[in-house]
Amino acid sequence: MADFLPDITTGNTDYFKAMQQNTDTGSAAPSQALGQAEFLMLLTTQMQNQDPSKPMDPTNFVSDLTAMSQLESTTQMNASIAAMTQGFQSLQTLQGASLIGKSVQVSGELFSHVEGQSSQLTLNSTQPLTDVTVVLSDENGIVKELPVGSMQTGDKAIDWNGLDNSDVARPSGEFTITAYGTNEDGDIQMVGTIVPSRVNTVGINTDGSISLTLATGEKVEMSKVREISG
Repeated sequence: MADFLPDITTGNTDYFKAMQQNTDTGSAAPSQALGQAEFLMLLTTQMQNQDPSKPMDPTNFVSDLTAMSQLESTTQMNASIAAMTQGFQSLQTLQGASLIGKSVQVSGELFSHVEGQSSQLTLNSTQPLTDVTVVLSDENGIVKELPVGSMQTGDKAIDWNGLDNSDVARPSGEFTITAYGTNEDGDIQMVGTIVPSRVNTVGINTDGSISLTLATGEKVEMSKVREISG
């Protein structure tokens, strides 16, 4: 057996030179992925070396190949969906940035009023109401009560001229709107309100959604925006 062993001695410089050479392990390492081509090669080799007395059922191989093909297609589809999602989030970011400085109508109660200008407000009800009343307040209490009367299901726009209950013009500032009415059963129901505001900043949440910081300091989700204007 000794005749088959290589002559490895301290004088064999070729051997030690070969041992000292750097090798690229990454390029030498075999691929860990098993694709369709590798599977077919494995199938062919296995059939060539099978026991003739115990032939293998080729149907199982076809089933495995079909399953592998479906898995590969699913993997490629998932990668495509991930790329599309990333592109959609980037598009959302660009669209959100374009809202900075814009006036928006959002579902909420707090709005900014500019002295000498009329504030446009919107009421939203899910049912017909009567005796609808709007109450406008600031940090010191009630400023104005506006009788609206009746309203049907949906939106109803109203304007506030900026005058309080004493017909005195209110200075610019932040105000709160509250509205309520009476339903067909005679019960008091709160009415949804949609207020104007200006977008100061746009933020991207961890889930990729967009949130807006308004001039009032309030943060709202993009989904609450009802209208955008310049």
